[in-house]
Amino acid sequence: MLRPTTPFTLLIAAIPAFALAQPVLAQAAMKPITMSKSVFKDDTSRVCMPRETLGKGVDKTLPKTICDTQAGWESGGVTFKLK
Repeated sequence: MLRPTTPFTLLIAAIPAFALAQPVLAQAAMKPITMSKSVFKDDTSRVCMPRETLGKGVDKTLPKTICDTQAGWESGGVTFKLK
């Protein structure tokens, strides 16, 4: 049996799709950070940057400066352009 579609049911159906697309939308807005290849000598090399690098919606309880590996930063949505 089909139910009539109302604006409310359409809104409820769209919420999960928007929630799943949120990280993709956030990544699209962030510009890549250009760095020298020598900064990341190997997989254990760490780079320190301000927490705002992770975006505007970053948790304010994080330290003001975060030190992480390239993989760690990229898992947070930061992209690098290495020269």
